[in-house]
Amino acid sequence: MFRRCVRAIALPVLCFAGGAAMAGDPPTTAGDEDVLKLLDQQPPVLVKHQPGGGEREVFDSHNMTLLSWLSLGDFPGGQGAGNDCWGYVSPSGREYAIMGLQKGFGFVEVTDPSNPVIVGVITGPSSTWHDVKVIGHYAYGVSEGGSGIQVMDMSNLDNGSVTLVRNMTQQGHSSTHNIASNPDSGYLYLVGANIQNGGLVAVSTANPEMPTIVGAWSQMYVHDAQVVTYDSGPYAGREIAYCLSGFSGGWSQTGLRIVDVTDKGNMFTISTVSWTGARYAHQGWLSEDRQYFYINDELDEGDSVGVTTTRIFDVSDITNPVFMGTFTSGKPAIDHNLYTHDGKIFESNYRSGLRVFDATNPVAPVEIAYFDTYPGDDAAQFNGTWSNYPYLPSGIILISDIERGLFIVRLVGVSLELVDAPTELDPNTPAPVTVHLTEDFDTYDQGSVTLNYSLNGGADVQIAMADMGGDTYSAALPGASCFDTYDYFVSATTDAGDALTTDTVHALVAGEKVISVDYDGETTGSWTVGDTGDNASTGIWNRQNPVGTGAQPEDDVSTDGVNCWVTDGRSDGNVGTYDVDSGKTTLKSPVYDLSGLADPYVGVWVWYSNNAGSDPNNDTFRIDFSGNSGSTWTNAKTLGPAGEYANGGWFYHEIRVADIVTPGATFRARFVADDAGSGSIVEGAVDELTIFDYDCTDCVADFNGDGAVNTQDVLAFLNAWNAGDSSADINGDGSVNTQDVLAYLNLWNAGC
Repeated sequence: MFRRCVRAIALPVLCFAGGAAMAGDPPTTAGDEDVLKLLDQQPPVLVKHQPGGGEREVFDSHNMTLLSWLSLGDFPGGQGAGNDCWGYVSPSGREYAIMGLQKGFGFVEVTDPSNPVIVGVITGPSSTWHDVKVIGHYAYGVSEGGSGIQVMDMSNLDNGSVTLVRNMTQQGHSSTHNIASNPDSGYLYLVGANIQNGGLVAVSTANPEMPTIVGAWSQMYVHDAQVVTYDSGPYAGREIAYCLSGFSGGWSQTGLRIVDVTDKGNMFTISTVSWTGARYAHQGWLSEDRQYFYINDELDEGDSVGVTTTRIFDVSDITNPVFMGTFTSGKPAIDHNLYTHDGKIFESNYRSGLRVFDATNPVAPVEIAYFDTYPGDDAAQFNGTWSNYPYLPSGIILISDIERGLFIVRLVGVSLELVDAPTELDPNTPAPVTVHLTEDFDTYDQGSVTLNYSLNGGADVQIAMADMGGDTYSAALPGASCFDTYDYFVSATTDAGDALTTDTVHALVAGEKVISVDYDGETTGSWTVGDTGDNASTGIWNRQNPVGTGAQPEDDVSTDGVNCWVTDGRSDGNVGTYDVDSGKTTLKSPVYDLSGLADPYVGVWVWYSNNAGSDPNNDTFRIDFSGNSGSTWTNAKTLGPAGEYANGGWFYHEIRVADIVTPGATFRARFVADDAGSGSIVEGAVDELTIFDYDCTDCVADFNGDGAVNTQDVLAFLNAWNAGDSSADINGDGSVNTQDVLAYLNLWNAGC
């Protein structure tokens, strides 16, 4: 018996290690795979930042750009999870997303995809499972929590209103796992419902506000289906359903059944097919020419296969489907919902996000883009993206995520990579910035590649970048004074009109770093432990070669020593024996005289861990500065109670003293590890503290370096320029030409 099958048998509710089940969710004896999602359930992300931290979550992507994101907390009603999504275009051409939520459905206008507007929420039974499809201007929603078919009128969406017409229950129908639609025929199809053996149930929308059950194919459980009407070829006029199905709730003889549903009173099976290693036939979709069918097996990853595996069947002859092979993203994540559009396959794969494949060769799709909505690993677990919708005319793509809500993205077939992106700039010296563009499945306007910058937070400036050949472009940030700051990025435009940008880079103009204090932790020096109010019972600061526990470091951060300051640092094999307990412990530096430094900075390596124990992520690690020998303290940086630092690891922090206290002769730093929670394991460490400022005496205008700016410098520059010496490349564009003469003369006129 395989792992996934073991997890799917009847289990007590107490085994929900990932979180409690939602009200209305199926019991653990549910026929389909629902229990597995409940086991992996995580808390919803209600805001667009990491809990307890100020850093915005970063989503890994390639050839896709994020236009906007609505977290679950942006939707009213206290939504605990997201699920399915679909789209709708009003008669006026305005575009909308329909987002399945724990407590119903959210309707969002996405006509301006960078500024989505929540139009309304139709409440429904509380459940992790909601599914929705559209015929005409009606959305039809179902849920495993009950309420039958929720009929929702979208005719007034452009005016900011959506209306629940009724919850349509009939013939004993209440709960449903999924719903399919065939707008060509006007029929809906319930699957995994509490009637007709969980099979395929046909629903007429002849009266769109009174959807009526008119027949069923009830031979077995159907988990999902695509239903189409053929308008040409040997099946012209026939309505065919591709059913992902099996006996015993989908577990036994799982596979694809192709069913003729033309006559709702006499639906019949045309053919049946399965595949090697089949675990649970979940969802599938036809190629646009209806020659191939792509199938997701939701439970094979981590069981019969090691990476995301999607099966391909030739269904050109629906009486004899033929297995053609598989394709994969190479990730271990579970595949879930896929759709085909514009020669591509859009596949939502839980923890590895939305994966996009070029299906030019339909039996050998190639991945060309992805957007991963789950910032963690790609493990074969049920978190992250649930579904997607790639059919809106504008080309934007909707992604629904279980924990994080609704994402709106766009495919961009050109990527930008900063090759030279300096963050420390020499004073009065132009700094070259270089970018490389890669055309994957789109082309770009060569004249649009632009360096955008702002000096000291001022006006935005654009510089056209020079073509260096090989899709590489360069431009230089103008020389600036010491301690000025630049924020810059590179932009370009595809030939399709899509805007591309790199991340923004923050750069400091500074001279050579001059270190005045360099403490490596190998001696105690005048460092002291203890301060008013210290009350920790264990984990008191100690200088030693630490013994790793998983919460505290095994080694110091340097390569020329072994010691650092650490909260106790011993180990008896138990991660929680010597950690900080029941209060705080303080480590204080000596008093340092900074009065002779122009603009001092403190650089220090810090370890902080707070993610273990029975009550993790409730404590902090503080770095404080004092300008009066420690009589008063000002917080310089706080780590925790959660976020990236709380997971342990050495992190370097660089802090400008003048931003915290006035630099002077009585500067001091302290480090406070605090166990304020009830059951967390707190460990901290400090190593390699430096205090430094920058020497800003260098001046490019003083070309001959004699300390004076005069005509001798012009002559020295022109000699270097005539010789083609690289020192004469003043604008940093990689070549010595007349632009360098102009750049140098501007600097010479400005002086030093």
